[in-house]
Amino acid sequence: MALPVRESWRRDPRYGALVIVFGLALAGFVALAIMAVLTPSFVRLDKAVSGAIRSLGNPVMDPIAVGFTILGGVTVMSILTLGCAAWLWLRGRRDEAILFFTTVAFGSALGHGLKLLVGRARPALEFARISIPDSYSFPSGHALASFLFFGVVVFLLVTVEQKVPLRTRAVVTVLCVLIAISISMSRVYLGVHYLGDVFGGWLLGSAIMTATVGYYVLHTSGRLTD
Repeated sequence: MALPVRESWRRDPRYGALVIVFGLALAGFVALAIMAVLTPSFVRLDKAVSGAIRSLGNPVMDPIAVGFTILGGVTVMSILTLGCAAWLWLRGRRDEAILFFTTVAFGSALGHGLKLLVGRARPALEFARISIPDSYSFPSGHALASFLFFGVVVFLLVTVEQKVPLRTRAVVTVLCVLIAISISMSRVYLGVHYLGDVFGGWLLGSAIMTATVGYYVLHTSGRLTD
């Protein structure tokens, strides 16, 4: 028999953990956004570290970074998200399909709106190895979208796809983490973002994922109230 909602929060540690992570991630994001705009010492540090990452540039790394940044772009992420959501829906995993689509789509839209609110300018044109997008810098949309997409993949792989061998799940999880990091860091390497923008995308992604995953867990556990 399902526990009452109030009792489930007391006995199931998952919900409390998600609330804590959500609060910490959201607070971290807000603090980082304020520092990125209003704290000169942080801005100088962010620019210096980002410049050090850009200085690693070489002819071998450039096309690799461009490849990762294309992978994390709106077009590819949209196609992958729709494809994965459709695949889950056709398999009868409708709650998971909704989780996948909602997390990435809502998160990306929220990130775009917060760019306008924060209004942080991108690095100077002379630092860029590719065309600078016509948008603000904080948070990084590539870092946010890749975090959400690969984060949901890992979450579903670990919690839902129990028939997949443990070794396979571990390998895919590591690959997802490495790809998400590579996409994010490619933006700093290519000179179109600061490192702080990437961290902002990751923090916002953590807050969004804990919210959507929390709703998913509550809903699929049969404890959702009217």
